[in-house]
Amino acid sequence: MIESRSAILRTIELLKRVRIPAAESRVKDYPHQLSGGMRQRAMIAMAIANSPSLLIADEPTTALDVTIQAQVLEVLKTVQVETHAATILITHDLGIVAELCERVLVMYAGKIVEHGDVHTIFQNPRHPYTIGLMDSLPKLTEDEEWLRPILGQPPSLINRPSGCAFHPRCFLSQGRLRCHEEVPPLRKADGGDDHFSACHFAEELVGRHSKFSQPVGAGGAS
Repeated sequence: MIESRSAILRTIELLKRVRIPAAESRVKDYPHQLSGGMRQRAMIAMAIANSPSLLIADEPTTALDVTIQAQVLEVLKTVQVETHAATILITHDLGIVAELCERVLVMYAGKIVEHGDVHTIFQNPRHPYTIGLMDSLPKLTEDEEWLRPILGQPPSLINRPSGCAFHPRCFLSQGRLRCHEEVPPLRKADGGDDHFSACHFAEELVGRHSKFSQPVGAGGAS
C-alpha cells in the first residue's frame, strides 16, 4: 500500500508539472475521460517520469486545435527547461519548427536533404524540397488566391527514383541528367560552415526564397 500511495503521489506531481488541472482527481480518470490536449500532456508526463536525458516528440500537436496546440507546446518548452533534456521534434509543421527548434534536419524519402540552424534554414534554404515546403504555406502578407503545392507525389521507398530522389518533382532537375543519374552528397552550402545541402545545384538557390518571415527561435529542440 505504501508503494501504491507513493506511485499515486508521484503521478499527481507529474500531472501538475504538465499543467493538467485538478490533478488529484484526474489521476483516477481513464483516457477517454480526458480531452485530446490532456492526453497529450499525460503522455509528456509519462515520458519525463524517469528523468530522461532525451525526449523524442513525434507530431505532438496532431489533431489538436490551435489553442490546445499552443498549450501543449508551452508545456514541452517548460519541461525541457526544467529537465534539461535534449529534445528531438518530429513534425511537418514549419510553424512549430520556427517556434521551438534551434537546429533543423529536413528529410525526404528517408534521407537528410538539408540541415543547419533554424534561422539559416528559414532565411537561406539551399534545397528545392525545403523551398517547396515553405512556398506551400499560406502567407498573410501576400494576396494569393491559391496555395502553391509541391507537384507530384512522394516516391515509393521500395522503388526509389534513380539519382536524386526528389528529381521527379524538382524545378531544378529539368533537362539535367546529373539529377537523374547521380545521388547528390550532403555537402556544405555557401550559407555557412554549419549549413549542409544534398543538392547538385544548391548554389543556384541563393536568394531564391526571401518571402518567409524571420522565425522567432525560442527552444532547444532539433
